[in-house]
Amino acid sequence: MKETPSLSIGREALLAVGSKALMAGIGFGGILIFANLLGDTGLGEYKTVMAAAFVLTQIPAGVATAVKKRVSEVDIDPPGFLGAGLLVHGAFSLLVLLAFVAFQPWLVGYFGSVQLAYGVVAIVVTLGFFNVTNRLYSGIGYPALSSWMDSIRSVLTFVLQLVGIWWGLESFGLVAGLAVATAITGVISAVAARVRPAIPTVETARHVYDFARWSVPNSLLTNLYASADVLIIRAFVGAGAVGVYTVAQQLAMPAAMFAGSIRDALSVKSSGVDSQGGEVRADLENTLSYTGLIAIPLFFGALAIPGALLAIFGETFTGAPVLAVAGLALFQVFNVYRLPFEAVIEGTDRPGIIFRVNVGILLVHLPLAVGLGYTVGLLGVILSTVLAEGTRVVVYQYVAHREYGGVVLTRPMAEQVLAGALMFVVVEALTRYVVSITNWVWLVVVVGIGAAVYFLALLGLSRHFRETLRHTLPMLEPRET
Repeated sequence: MKETPSLSIGREALLAVGSKALMAGIGFGGILIFANLLGDTGLGEYKTVMAAAFVLTQIPAGVATAVKKRVSEVDIDPPGFLGAGLLVHGAFSLLVLLAFVAFQPWLVGYFGSVQLAYGVVAIVVTLGFFNVTNRLYSGIGYPALSSWMDSIRSVLTFVLQLVGIWWGLESFGLVAGLAVATAITGVISAVAARVRPAIPTVETARHVYDFARWSVPNSLLTNLYASADVLIIRAFVGAGAVGVYTVAQQLAMPAAMFAGSIRDALSVKSSGVDSQGGEVRADLENTLSYTGLIAIPLFFGALAIPGALLAIFGETFTGAPVLAVAGLALFQVFNVYRLPFEAVIEGTDRPGIIFRVNVGILLVHLPLAVGLGYTVGLLGVILSTVLAEGTRVVVYQYVAHREYGGVVLTRPMAEQVLAGALMFVVVEALTRYVVSITNWVWLVVVVGIGAAVYFLALLGLSRHFRETLRHTLPMLEPRET
């Protein structure tokens, strides 16, 4: 019998957070290096390819989510579910390739070259395979280790991308490095899971379909929503603006990495608990209490020193609108708070709710983003994203009220906002009256001081935070005498 109902969310999140930190560090370092080497236009070309590929990949990714859900249930045999996921992914990849051949002239004009256009296909093939194998690995009871597998992918991607640039491939080198690294780690995930694919039975296919008919459109809509900004900015403003959007988004990415480490464990545990008839509200409250732990100080930091943060990416970014950084950091605050709701809704087998919310939010966001992108430009698209994501969180609170016993607003959430506001005051005063950030050394010093102020303030303000640290970190538990 699987151990998913008794899975420790705190332990799994703690194990996974190291991998998320590694991925965040590599992601930030990679964007920093690539932005300085390729400029805003080269970076924007790469991100446009990624955005298009990630939208298309959500078809097999949605099936992979269904596979993860089913194999996390007790008394389920995984091989047939892995076979189903791989069959769907293979068929879809072939359709994507044929479509790109048919529409090659237009696609080459949009992406900038034949190599970049077919780079989209390469990422769809490899990333879809990785999603199927890695989510299966998570679903059978190893969410933290599956997260570390993603970290291996990030490290390998970074190395291969550096090789691609060294060979003079420029933005296509980034695309090729991502595709090759993803293929390799997809194979490693399959080996680690120790599950051999089998031809799915009709019953297995039906089980996958029952969940995938919601998870596929949910994945597609969620990623279309996330990637639409890049595709719209590329169409109306150009690749350079996409580069600016990318670096501003990257500055807030550690928040999503941390929240994702909690979400994976919550999803698997909720599925196991719900399959035995248990209640999940307490886990939702505990998870939501710390989902914004990193997002909140990042937002206040982006408010305090946005220009200094952009300047480190190179000369082509120094004239960019600083509000882009604060806007995307605020978006990330709302974005991380949606993750626990979606994890519990998926885990308790209610994917239709997420689908309806995604459709509603997308119908609001896309027309608004197109209109504001056409008239205002980059900042208009970001404003639309912030408004849409804030609306999503409000809707999920209503869902929690209806399905899980009430709105979820906890004291630790308020304490984190208060600590973040105190950090903002200190950093603002420090940079206004004491130091001037003229290089990366002073930036690291100021960021370090801000982080210290935030966590010290949180330790002082929040008894819940202190107790959580004691229970999560074994070395802080009082010794018995």
